[in-house]
Amino acid sequence: MKRLLLSLALSLGALSVTPAMAAAPAFSASQMAQVKIKDLSFKEVMREFYSDQMVPTVADDTYIDSLPNIGLGRADSTAYRTVALMRPTELYYSADGEQRYLVTIEKVLIHDDSLEYCFPCSSKADLFSFKKLNNGQFQLVSRTSESVDFSSIYSSMDLQNNDIRATSESLGENLVGSIFKSGYMRQGYTDSSWAVLHLPENDFINTYALGDAGSDNSGQEEEGSPFYYSYEGVVEVMPVKAKYYPIKLTYKGIAPDDPELPDFINKSFVMKFNPVTKTYETASSFVAL
Repeated sequence: MKRLLLSLALSLGALSVTPAMAAAPAFSASQMAQVKIKDLSFKEVMREFYSDQMVPTVADDTYIDSLPNIGLGRADSTAYRTVALMRPTELYYSADGEQRYLVTIEKVLIHDDSLEYCFPCSSKADLFSFKKLNNGQFQLVSRTSESVDFSSIYSSMDLQNNDIRATSESLGENLVGSIFKSGYMRQGYTDSSWAVLHLPENDFINTYALGDAGSDNSGQEEEGSPFYYSYEGVVEVMPVKAKYYPIKLTYKGIAPDDPELPDFINKSFVMKFNPVTKTYETASSFVAL
């Protein structure tokens, strides 16, 4: 797994597998603005966006019970069913400094009334950005065009472990977003990666892989062992005059003893967003000062 992550992070190509270039729906700010709801309650959000999908469901799981939830669609041929969970609404600010409200509807699978746990795995979610009008209603600004895959730990999506309000920042001219870390620990090994959330108001919301965020085997090896390794990838946004700002990824620490891995410790890699392939790609690399 780690060799794969590093090969992605340190190559001269994209940091994630380039998706098939299927025809994407056209974004329309005027169509978004036509969607208005009286509040951001679970009832109003679900009735507006999922009115033809909701079904009663029962799930015996503390995580599902901790959030407003309802079934979506019928069980598939494998008896798995989808349950929609509404995460707490998060406040952030647009590029113009206006308040925005991020609503996340997470979609999890249940089987025999229990949450389907996987390790590691991904979960799906729909994201919606709203602004509050003077009359108290909420108007849609942008959303994901379809359910987006998020890495998760035991079926709980990593995005919501990030404080969007505290971590949101400018990621380009007229673009606000957040860089967040996904990771998991298993059998003494910890692996993590960086992802970037774009919250545009002239395009659909989406997330994109950025690169390796670090790894260690401290749960298996003592620090004095020749097999011990522990390193991290530090991110830094580089504001320039561009639609998408480059992001510098710098590695520090002790690398694994693997001759097949390139020399990446104490080096930085500048990542640029390719709007055609919708991926962050390595623009250049250099030794960090």
